[in-house]
Amino acid sequence: MQLKLTELVEKFDVLLNQQISTNKHIKELTTSLESRSCSQTSTNVTIPTGCVTIRSYFADKYLAVSSNYDSQRRQVALQSNPEQWTLVRESGFYRITRRQGQEDLYAAMGDLAYDAQRRRIFTWIPGFGDNQGKWEIEEAAGFAGMIHIRAGYFGEYLYAADFDNQVFTWIPKGAPGKDSQYLWKIEEC
Repeated sequence: MQLKLTELVEKFDVLLNQQISTNKHIKELTTSLESRSCSQTSTNVTIPTGCVTIRSYFADKYLAVSSNYDSQRRQVALQSNPEQWTLVRESGFYRITRRQGQEDLYAAMGDLAYDAQRRRIFTWIPGFGDNQGKWEIEEAAGFAGMIHIRAGYFGEYLYAADFDNQVFTWIPKGAPGKDSQYLWKIEEC
């Protein structure tokens, strides 16, 4: 009994230290962004199409397929190695498709949502041209070369979570403001 309690206390200490470190990193990024955004004006960022990689400014990792969720979906997360995507502009929206497998990126609905505040992000293995696979991409005002990505179907912004390399859309909506978790960079392959 004493040994298990000691192990639990040690694990708690490790988790607490990780959370403190994460909070410190978020504060440093936010401070850095706030100081830069005050002096920058719009750069009219050019959004490349064709073969692209998508990198989170917050996590400095790439949007990538992480694992199969079921026979029709793959979970999307952040990884160190860049995944190649095809970005196509169509009818005022963008379609983001995984180059390997031609799987469209989309935000989940209903019981596939992570919780009441967040939607999971998947690729659809059969591929599709559905409205759920439409994305809006816009310049992140005040952040040179950075963009915001919003699910066209839901109007929710894509963001990098501060745990487990997860990505979600934020269900409560609203503009991302200066929050670095919502900043992305799209680069040609």
